[in-house]
Amino acid sequence: MRKTFKAYSIQFESFPCGFKKNYSKFLTLLNLCERDSLVVAPEVFPTGFCYKNIDEAVRFSEKVCNDLMGFSEGLNLTVVFSVFERINGKLFNSIKVLSNGRELLSRPKVKLFKPGGEGEYFTEGRLEDLKVAKTPFGVVAPVVCFELRFFEILKRLKELGGEVFTVSAQWGRARKFHWEILIRSRALELQRFFVGANGTGKEMGGSSAIVDPWGRVISEAGDSEGIISGSIDLKVINQVEKKLPLN
Repeated sequence: MRKTFKAYSIQFESFPCGFKKNYSKFLTLLNLCERDSLVVAPEVFPTGFCYKNIDEAVRFSEKVCNDLMGFSEGLNLTVVFSVFERINGKLFNSIKVLSNGRELLSRPKVKLFKPGGEGEYFTEGRLEDLKVAKTPFGVVAPVVCFELRFFEILKRLKELGGEVFTVSAQWGRARKFHWEILIRSRALELQRFFVGANGTGKEMGGSSAIVDPWGRVISEAGDSEGIISGSIDLKVINQVEKKLPLN
């Protein structure tokens, strides 16, 4: 496992049911990321919240997962994102961690954003579903959008050994400043790295960010589509904990 590596956050606007357009944008931006790195993409980026054609959204999400499995192997990437997934007849918003040709983690979103209608379509996961993934780039603790507001979720992921927290989101523009505050404050209070990838455009707030365990912003996006990157040194976690022990 590497102690130092590069992390990327991909930010772009996903259109509901705009499968090919969304995926094409993602692949263009993924191509700008260096091999041997951690890459975080926005929530349900391949399909957007495609409630009008759920069956096709599920099928297209499966294709994207299979493609990214191959890309991760060929480019030595660890890729984190969420997709539509149907299991035993139930629809989930599932976060995935793919690394070097393998799926290391898959779990359902445990806190759906019900004001946005997610509860009408997706089945909510349980706190017991929370897990972390041991990757070549440290122990990744994936978070999905609205879950960022719930400290008990993040605390549990830290207890499970999380070192690099990733946040795949479609965080609304109307609450943009909540996102900007939370992603910094969570890094500060948990003393961990955070890599947040948010959607952008008319509805979503952008401001994807990479934050260190001191709460310092390593890299931050504005509203534009594109990528941001930052160097992660996991030794900083121990340094912070020794200088400012919280336990």
